Amino acid sequence: MRRSIILLAIALGSVPLCAQRHSGSPPTAPARPAPPVPIVPVSAGAGNIQVVQVNYGVPAPQSLTRQLRIDDERTRAAALSAIGVPGQYLQRGRTAMPRSIQLEFVALGSDDDLDALLTVELDQHIVTAILIPDDSNWRRIATVLIPSTPDDPYNTPTTFVRTDRSMVERDRYRAIFHVIAPDSHDNYVENEAQLRIVNKHAVVLTSFVSASRDCTTPALPGKPAPPSTGCNVLRRWLQGDPADPFKHFTMVSATGRMSTKDVASPFNDQPEFEASHLRSFSCQPFIFNDPTQHFDPTGPSVPCPAK
Repeated sequence: MRRSIILLAIALGSVPLCAQRHSGSPPTAPARPAPPVPIVPVSAGAGNIQVVQVNYGVPAPQSLTRQLRIDDERTRAAALSAIGVPGQYLQRGRTAMPRSIQLEFVALGSDDDLDALLTVELDQHIVTAILIPDDSNWRRIATVLIPSTPDDPYNTPTTFVRTDRSMVERDRYRAIFHVIAPDSHDNYVENEAQLRIVNKHAVVLTSFVSASRDCTTPALPGKPAPPSTGCNVLRRWLQGDPADPFKHFTMVSATGRMSTKDVASPFNDQPEFEASHLRSFSCQPFIFNDPTQHFDPTGPSVPCPAK
């Protein structure tokens, strides 16, 4: 009797399950959450700035500077090769004589050594070799270069590279590279790349469009481009957050417009003149990523808060 009761209970217990299995639609799987939208920087890219990372033993920077000026072609070619110039300058019988040379010693790394920035102006390029001491020797760990000509009024060795304090170690420095690419319509784009030395390697911390001017008026389909009615201008920079200036940062993008009268002004090429026309400001938060040694965005670009 007990066995019959148990079997009956099991049978009765299975009835609701069978009814659920054969009635109505199958249960719907829970919806998967949408993947998070990646946060991208408001601007990225180095434009015409080329960064070539290497690891070559080279003579001391002072010796390279002397060898680059020497009349002997073989010695000069060896020095040009040591700093990493394009191969077109190393052809036999056509070894280039630099038009200008500048040498700067600066602490780009976290140790106490002074590193060297050796910048050379050639017929069609400006080249900066980044050199670090290695015991009693020297090594080239990177070469940064841009295409340029001696009659280029926008890009010179002085405007191409400069040094400023590191944004994360105030007793150290960073190298800041600029290149301006203009066109024949008063338009231009300026790119910036910031570089430091980490564990004896050259690291690009960030690169972005730091300035631009666009004087192009959109044309209607099938009609010629109308004359310009002015120029849109942009300035962009990275600055430390006052609450945590060594870890958190803000990328500020400032935009404005110059009228036709402003463009005709003799001062229109001056950065201060353009900056006086900036009216709209947007901000994007960044954080310095220690493992990658890079500035990474942590949120979208939004209007800057009013002070």
